[in-house]
Amino acid sequence: MAACERSPSGLMDERLQQIFDSVPAEEPRSRLDPYRELILRWRRQGKSHDRIRQLLSDKCGVKVAYGPLYRYVQRRSRPRQIQPEVETEQPAMKPTEPLPPVSPGKRLSAEERAAQVEYLRSLNKPELPEPPKPPRFTFDPDKSRSNRKQ
Repeated sequence: MAACERSPSGLMDERLQQIFDSVPAEEPRSRLDPYRELILRWRRQGKSHDRIRQLLSDKCGVKVAYGPLYRYVQRRSRPRQIQPEVETEQPAMKPTEPLPPVSPGKRLSAEERAAQVEYLRSLNKPELPEPPKPPRFTFDPDKSRSNRKQ
């Protein structure tokens, strides 16, 4: 355990750095890694997984079952997310009054709870203009009678 202790300054001492530097880089985790570009190019060309298995066996001398090849392609064909996605701009929300603070032990009345739910729903709704209301139906007895006689 003495070899893995930190120096008083908090940094790795020279001996630990030498141990760290002496560990070789790890080998590829999959035996398909050397053929990654070839496999992914074949998939982009529309070749099936079974056809790729056959080509790997014939051309490269690599035998692989369908399941491991399928999982390999699925995991490596997705692009990695290097940067977080940019958030889209939200439409302007209508200003609302903040809810009054509620103490943790206090239960809300039905009216207070309904107001809280309405407030939370209003946060997600963008402010849109009111749609025009359709004209109201008015009953015309003369038109009604004329339709019956025909």
